[in-house]
Amino acid sequence: MRLLFAILLIALLPFKLFAQCTGQDVRSRLTVEQQAEIENRLSGVPFTSGNHWTATRNNQIINIIGTLHLDDPRFAPITAELRPIVEAADLLMVEATNEDQVALELAIATDLDLAFLNGKTLIDMLPEDDWAALSNAIAARGIPAFMAAKFRPWYLSLLLSIPACKVQEISEGQRGLDQRLLEIASDAGVPALSLEAYTTIFEILSEKPLEEQLEELKLHIHPENSAEDATQTVIEQYFDQEHMSALETSRVISRQTAPIPTAEFDVMFDAYMDRMIRVRNENWLTVIRNSKEDKIVVAVGALHLGGKYGVLNLLHEMGYTLEQQPF
Repeated sequence: MRLLFAILLIALLPFKLFAQCTGQDVRSRLTVEQQAEIENRLSGVPFTSGNHWTATRNNQIINIIGTLHLDDPRFAPITAELRPIVEAADLLMVEATNEDQVALELAIATDLDLAFLNGKTLIDMLPEDDWAALSNAIAARGIPAFMAAKFRPWYLSLLLSIPACKVQEISEGQRGLDQRLLEIASDAGVPALSLEAYTTIFEILSEKPLEEQLEELKLHIHPENSAEDATQTVIEQYFDQEHMSALETSRVISRQTAPIPTAEFDVMFDAYMDRMIRVRNENWLTVIRNSKEDKIVVAVGALHLGGKYGVLNLLHEMGYTLEQQPF
């Protein structure tokens, strides 16, 4: 549920009006085996929960806030509690500032080669059965198959990673926690800094050979109702402050509808998350480490917080003292 992903979708697709999201939290429907697998995968993993932490070293205090890039009415009291923390900060660090979001939209508008194929289409590149499954998933979003066939595989993966109803909500101006914190910082005169260049997502997702992008595309082929259920489950786990459980729950429920064997799915899932989480986190820590401000707020997607290569553990390994805060 990346904010940049949603910007990409809004910038390029002629959205029709979709029905309101009807996804359900599926945790109560998980089998005993699925629940056991999730618990086993989380065993020994550092910092599996908590959406607000402080990291302290010498005179520097960093408030690390796990965000959700989608709107929810439950953010109103949370934002009120976080307001004085942001207003008192010397710097707010986010995945993408408002200026970088505008730059991203401009890049897409002026260089269609970023998201569209030249020459052969996906119809030419994919086996007939794979294209049939993909075109059915796309059709559920109201996108003509001939248009989808021209998208680069990594872009189509992004398109399928967010339910159309959620993208519609974002296009209508609904705001996630990131945007709310950016507005507070702007009103208070607190500078904001992007943790990475707005081109980073392009570079990470397009660096793989086209053949591997086509294979990873299979990770994201799910019926629209399954995508809505998966997203709603992650949202509920976010407000339960269970970000690492959300990651592993997403694995087991997405695996059910992916048109590939379980072992193959897990290999591609882990590789995808390694690039989208570990690589970016390690780069972000360089930016954080080089900051000279005493009071910093780091607000990033909650899935970036936990695990061995999560922002929290990386800070811990740098000598910071971590303490969970109310959220």
